[in-house]
Amino acid sequence: MRVKALAVAAAAAGALVFGAVPADAAPYWQAVNTGSSDWFCTAYRHHSVSDHVNWKVCEVTNADNHAQVVVIVQNAASTAITIGGSVRSSYGSAGECFTSTLNPGFTRACYGRTVLYSSDAWWIQGTLTVNGDKDIWTS
Repeated sequence: MRVKALAVAAAAAGALVFGAVPADAAPYWQAVNTGSSDWFCTAYRHHSVSDHVNWKVCEVTNADNHAQVVVIVQNAASTAITIGGSVRSSYGSAGECFTSTLNPGFTRACYGRTVLYSSDAWWIQGTLTVNGDKDIWTS
């Protein structure tokens, strides 16, 4: 019983710690979870491979002045695609996500590392490779 209580307490503490800062997910593509952070995103655009593959670049911030860059991709095609991606910023958030299969109807995100945001002049950049063709987006 004591072990179970300790496990529950550890899980709750972990949720509090990770809930305060956006997630670091690279090198794995993750489900999009806006949580309690603020998201600032470009509009979706089509990838050069297909009008049915949409993607955007986002910056996620929280009240503690932490930030990270995210690439989000939607597969609206009728077939699976192969995706790879990376993100980087002028303030040090960066990450690279492994090549993965994205099935039709799914949306996934490549999250960069969470860092303390302290820059007035900034840029963010996302790269999305679909079926071997790379698009780069700087904002």
